[in-house]
Formats: sequence, structure tokens, C-alpha cells
Amino acid sequence: MEINQYEDAFFQLQTAAEIKPSVQTLHNLGCFYFSEGKPIIEDIESGSFEEDAEDAEEEEMSYTWEIADKEAFDIVEDLLKNKPRHYFLYNVMGEMYIKKEKYEEAIGILEEAITLTPSLENLNNLGLCCYKKGKLPEAAECFRKAHLLRSSNNYSLFPFLSYGICIAHLGKESKAKEAAKELLLLSEKEGEALEADIAEIYYILEDYEEVVKIYSKLDWEFYSEEFFPAYFYSLWKLSKTKEIEELASKTIQRKEKHMKEVLQDPDEEEEFKVEFEEVTKEEIAFIKNTVKEVYWGKAPIVKYEPTLETRCYLYGCFRHTNANPSYFSI
Repeated sequence: MEINQYEDAFFQLQTAAEIKPSVQTLHNLGCFYFSEGKPIIEDIESGSFEEDAEDAEEEEMSYTWEIADKEAFDIVEDLLKNKPRHYFLYNVMGEMYIKKEKYEEAIGILEEAITLTPSLENLNNLGLCCYKKGKLPEAAECFRKAHLLRSSNNYSLFPFLSYGICIAHLGKESKAKEAAKELLLLSEKEGEALEADIAEIYYILEDYEEVVKIYSKLDWEFYSEEFFPAYFYSLWKLSKTKEIEELASKTIQRKEKHMKEVLQDPDEEEEFKVEFEEVTKEEIAFIKNTVKEVYWGKAPIVKYEPTLETRCYLYGCFRHTNANPSYFSI
């Protein structure tokens, strides 16, 4: 995997699980299924698809990949029946439940993971589930604890961002602003470019001056128009309609110019051109509609989605210094 030979990696993991089925080998195979999927081997000469490469020459084979969530779930679910005393399996199962949007099931399994070993990932993901279930105080506390566990395996600032969003919604203004200020410093220091997301904490608190202060410094060629509603509304509340008109017009002109260039490019495929034109027109319509709604006084709602946190869960991974506990074969 370290040299991007994922087909070979898969067959090594699969063979290891067949030779010695243990918590380590089966878990690693399940993790690969979940994060990478599975390779389907195409026999180039006959055009047939096979799961087994033993009878085929390597140079005559090509691979396509498909999702293997069911295979991953079945393996991890079976391993958990033996109640292993290591949190990796529980973390992975929690992520699988979240992917299926089964938040109640995820909460139960992630609580078990935290009992064994609290980590940034399981605490953040428990917070995500609580957020989805409308339990903001519990979500905020999980996100806060997750942030405290940043390490060399995961320096993510998203748990702290989620914490700030939660406490802003809970009306804890001073703590939310304190979190936002610290996030801005960390984002700049670590080159994370989270300013637009952090501004939404101030927007929830109706601190429109701070929202404008942050957004006005951004290069909007590199930011999505999805941030425009909160920015435009904040400008409107401060009676800065000229800035709204200028940014909206400049962005629309840039998008129209780019669309024209793509449509006139002889090297682009027609299917791509049609799709690109459709998407660009939708983006332009969104900007125009946003301006209209802001001028009507309609306050946009911030639709924040907490980020799922993950890491390398392969037992024995040298790069991530993962343990390789001596479980008995099963």
C-alpha cells in the first residue's frame, strides 16, 4: 500500500486471512474492504470477470474497483461478537454505521470504543451522531474532548470547529467567540484555510461585523458560492449593498467566461461540456437568487455538517506505529 500497489496489497491481505484467520488478519482485510473496496479482475483476452487471479498471467489482467462495504461489515461484525479489548474494531464499526446513517447503532458501539480507549476519531464521531440526533450539549462535549486528543496521527481542526458551531447554537456567546478566535489562529498557523467555516460561528451569533471582517479578506476565486448567503446577509445587515453587487457581478462574470472557454475548447468531450454548462448555470442562478432573498430580508440558515474523522486502522502499520496485539487465531 505504501507504494500504491493496492491490487497486490489486497491479495496479500486476503491470503493472510485465509492462511491464519485472526483478529489482526481479518480486521485488516475488513478495513481494506471498507476504505478501498475490492478489485475485480478482468481477463483482457476473454473479457470475463473473475475474483481469483491464480490462473491468470499478471500482464493479461486489468483491475476495476467496486465498493465492498458489505464484505467489510460482515467481517467486523463477526469479530466484535468475541468482544475484543482493542478500540480499532469498534471505531471502524462506528464509521460503518455512520455511513449507513444508523446513528443510534453508531452511538452504542462508539461508546464502547471510548470506554476502551478515547481517541479523536471515536469522540468526534460520537459527537457527530449526537449532533445528528439533536443532542447539542452532548455533541459539544464530545467535540471538545476530541480536540484535546489531536496527535501525530490526526491533527484535524474539524472537531474544534464542530464544537464552536454547537456552543454558538446553544447561545454560549463568550465561549463560542473564544473558540472562533483560537480556531482562526490555528487555521492560519497550520495552513488549514478554515476561515470561511469559522465565520459561520460568528454568523450564528449574529455578529455580522466579524463575519464581514473575515469574509472580506478571502479570495473568492477559491471559495464556493455556498458561503455567499451568510456573507451577503451580513453585508446587507450592515447596509453594504455595494459590496454585495460587486462580488456577485464579478463572480458571475468569471463563471460565464470560464464556461465559454470550456464550451469552445475543441479538446473537451461533448458530454463534459453539457454537464459543465448545466452546473455553471445552476451556480449562477444560485448567486442571483441569494441576492434576491437577502434583499427581501430572508436570513439564510447555516447548514453545518460535522466531519467524520478516520485514521489508519491497520494492525501493524509501520508508518502509523499501530500496535499488532497477539490475539489468538479464530
